[in-house]
Amino acid sequence: MSTPSGPGWYENPDNPEELRYFDGILWTSNTTPLRTRTPQPPAPAPTPRPGHPPVRPEGWGPQPHPQAHHQEPSTPPAPIQGLPEHTVLAPYGLRVVAYLVDTLIVSFAALVAGGWFLWKAIEPLVDRLDAAMSSGDVQAVSAALGEARFGYLAAFLGIQLVLFLAYHVFCLVRWAATPGKLLVGISVRRLDRPGPLDTDTAIRRTGFQAVAQAFGNVPYLSLFGTVALVMDLVWPIADPRRQALHDKIARTIVVKGRTQR
Repeated sequence: MSTPSGPGWYENPDNPEELRYFDGILWTSNTTPLRTRTPQPPAPAPTPRPGHPPVRPEGWGPQPHPQAHHQEPSTPPAPIQGLPEHTVLAPYGLRVVAYLVDTLIVSFAALVAGGWFLWKAIEPLVDRLDAAMSSGDVQAVSAALGEARFGYLAAFLGIQLVLFLAYHVFCLVRWAATPGKLLVGISVRRLDRPGPLDTDTAIRRTGFQAVAQAFGNVPYLSLFGTVALVMDLVWPIADPRRQALHDKIARTIVVKGRTQR
C-alpha cells in the first residue's frame, strides 16, 4: 500500500478490517473498525490571497510570527559627545543623597571645631530674643538680632569654610570620592582621564561651591550666593553629561562605581 499524501484515516496496512490514522508523517496507534468510518481525504490547503504569505496547515512545522516582518533591529543609543567610552554616569538621586551626607558631616565637624565661636556670637541675644518673641514685639525681635556678635559669627563661618575645602579636596585627591559618595557607590573623575583628581582640579571643583557659600553669608551678596548654590544643585538634571556648574569649571564628571588609580 502506498504512503498516504496527507493526514487522515486510511485502511490499516496491517489489518484490512479497520482504519488507522496517518498523521502526515507516521502511522499512529489510533485505529477504528472499518464499518464505522470511511477514509477522510486530507483537507485542501487554503489558496493564498494575492499580497499575503501562504498559510500552512496547523501543526506543519514552525509557524511564522504574524508581526515578524514588521520588526526592525534595535539601534543602540548614540554615545554622548565628549564622554569617555564605557562610562556610566551617576544618577542624580544618588548625587543628592551624597551631598546631604557630606553636608551633615562638615556641619558636625564645624560645630565641634568652632562651636565656641558660634555660642559667643549668639550669647548676648539668647535671653533678649526669648523675651521679645514671648511678648510678640516684632521691633524687639529685630533689635535683639542686631546684638549678635558678628565677629565671632564670621570666625565660625570661616572655620566651616576651611573644613569644607579641606574635607572635599583631601577626599577627592585620595579616593576620588567623599564619604557620602562612597556610601552610595559613586565617584568623581576628570573628563580626559580616570583616577583620583589632582590637587588643582579638586581645588577648582570645591572652590566654586565654597565661594558660593561664602557669598551666601555676606550682606548684599547673599542673594547672589543662594542663587548660585541652587543653580549648581539642579544643573545636572538637564545637562547631558549630568555635570553641575562646579563640574564644568573643573572638567569633571560623577560616575557609578569607584575610580581605580
